[in-house]
Amino acid sequence: MRVVFCFSGKTFRGPIAALVDDYRERIAKYAPVEVIEAKTPKRQTREGAHIVLAPHGKALDSVALADFLTLHMNRGTKHLFFYTGAPTGCDAGLEDTADLVLSMSSMTFNHQIVRIMLLEQIYRAFTIIHKEPYHK
Repeated sequence: MRVVFCFSGKTFRGPIAALVDDYRERIAKYAPVEVIEAKTPKRQTREGAHIVLAPHGKALDSVALADFLTLHMNRGTKHLFFYTGAPTGCDAGLEDTADLVLSMSSMTFNHQIVRIMLLEQIYRAFTIIHKEPYHK
């Protein structure tokens, strides 16, 4: 299963880019990773599950997110697409066709910070799946 992060806009240089790269490399130990940066992320046409981040989405704790990843790995899902929006959110059409609208929090975060939060949680989920000590 390939994990694809579809981010709105370019990642800022400096500490944010360094953290995005760090977590992308960590995740790559468990699954292939792809990052797509576009002014307005479009729904990918490749086969897979589409997850859109939004404050009003479904809240999952880290273990539930690990269970969600495990479910898709066991189903043989080819791609997991995670979409983050611009400061105004994602395109409504993208959210309407999502397999899951996921909330990181009911608070609003800068779209650059959300990248790091999402990557860290996906990495954490993989360490939970593999029973590694990172989560504790």
